[in-house]
Amino acid sequence: MQPPRRLKLILLLCCGLITPFWAASFRLDALAVEQASYVGNQACAKCHQEIARSYAQTPMAASSGVVRDGVVEGEFRHNPSGVSYRIVRGNGAAWLEYERRDEAPAGDRLRGRRQLQYFIGSNAAGRSFLSMIDRFLFQAPVTWYAQSRRWDVSPGYEADREMRLNRPIEANCLYCHASQSQPVFGTQNRYVDPPFTQPGVGCERCHGPGSLHARGLAAMVNPAKLDAARRDSVCAQCHLSGEARVERPGKRLAFYRPGDLLSDYVSYFVFEESQKLGLKANSHVENLAQSACKQRSGERMSCLNCHDPHATPAPQERADYFREKCLACHRPEALPANERHTLKADCAVCHMPKSRVVDGGHGVLTDHRIPRVPSGPRTGATAGRKLVSFPGFTPDARMLGLAYAEVALRSNDQFHQREAWLLLSEALPRHATEPELLTRLAFIHEARNETEQALKLYEAALRTEPHRAPQFVIAAVNAGRIYAARGETERAIALWQDALARNPALSEAAFNLALALQSQGNRKKAGEALEQLLRFDPDSARSKHLLRQIRIAEKQTSQ
Repeated sequence: MQPPRRLKLILLLCCGLITPFWAASFRLDALAVEQASYVGNQACAKCHQEIARSYAQTPMAASSGVVRDGVVEGEFRHNPSGVSYRIVRGNGAAWLEYERRDEAPAGDRLRGRRQLQYFIGSNAAGRSFLSMIDRFLFQAPVTWYAQSRRWDVSPGYEADREMRLNRPIEANCLYCHASQSQPVFGTQNRYVDPPFTQPGVGCERCHGPGSLHARGLAAMVNPAKLDAARRDSVCAQCHLSGEARVERPGKRLAFYRPGDLLSDYVSYFVFEESQKLGLKANSHVENLAQSACKQRSGERMSCLNCHDPHATPAPQERADYFREKCLACHRPEALPANERHTLKADCAVCHMPKSRVVDGGHGVLTDHRIPRVPSGPRTGATAGRKLVSFPGFTPDARMLGLAYAEVALRSNDQFHQREAWLLLSEALPRHATEPELLTRLAFIHEARNETEQALKLYEAALRTEPHRAPQFVIAAVNAGRIYAARGETERAIALWQDALARNPALSEAAFNLALALQSQGNRKKAGEALEQLLRFDPDSARSKHLLRQIRIAEKQTSQ
């Protein structure tokens, strides 16, 4: 005899074999407020084993990591600085040894070593290295250039007259090379050890955080199924650099999640007529936008038309693989007879040639402008060029002004500086509590010898968001310099000490701090400040010279 329907439902409820509607509603409400978190590639590999194995062999998966025994040993001499470098292996680690072998005075001689603990770069073009001291992370000045199989100085170090070991690696530097970085809040370049929990670009960089999906509670983002703007945002977050990238107020690029619009977080700016400029190391998206292929295809074309993010063709298969991609649109029978190529032609050799980049040292990269015929050399001159927003990104006076300010720092061009000053001054009343705008505008005022206006802006930046370390450090170091010039030494000392707590390798802050302490007669603390700096920046000639003077004065006083 079957139990009554009501009794049957009660039995099923009690046994937990069905879920009552109120329990289901509660579960959905709980999911609505639960935020997905990152779980790492290993969690993805449990179900997607074949894709995980294939992806692990791609350059993106190898874009950062811990240095092990595979480093190629070598040596070279950097002529502008006179420093000789040796990269050696020992005790399961890699080391950078450096020495200046000329006949310099004893106090200016240079010799030492530093461990290379981490790398960035997939080694397709090259690989650079990072060192950690007291959990502060710095770039080493040497790079392995895989294409030419040689060691040389890293991009940006070519003309240095002194060796620089104190270039800080901020969190945004790691964003496109590593996954789940762990910066220490309120510092410029200090990290939990290790500085990132997963090497390389992880699955979740393109598919979004996966904790809910791993529990069967949500779907992952599939970029190929997004609308064109959101699809292209996934690639552009790392493969679009422009001349300047400016975050929107209250936004951070690190907050971006696949499926969002990148333009809701940042704006990118490029020079007018940028097609006349040389290739940059990270200009794939902007170069593709200049191609006839993209312009004629519009939203139908994206990076995914030619690239499978989960796999990279073997070298012997590359020509065939990419030729098939080209033939999907460029059918041979549709071409004029005099433009038809052989069936085994390597399209990329002529139409996507490898070209030297203007900002990548000895690297050469694929030209994504897809020229119909190979183009000649292009100019690298940027002085006086106007900035425009990259298509799809909306500018305003604040963002365009910050973009000009960033470019002006690199170019030292009066036109760029003037445009930054005009635009940021216009935007100031609406953004009077934004530290980046305040700091950039203050720097321009200082360059114009308008120190009172500069100091007011630096002080405003210091009051707004003291935890925003990059802006705080700039404001503190520069404001301290102005206070010192006005004779307000104690205020300057306090600012420099605060900045050095956020990054102890700040050469200007440490040197000026030592000068100020010495002027107060506190040689002991002045010497300690210089010794601390020389741990991070051992080739600072002026710091070594000042330390020698202090030690001589101490010795004379004690006699």
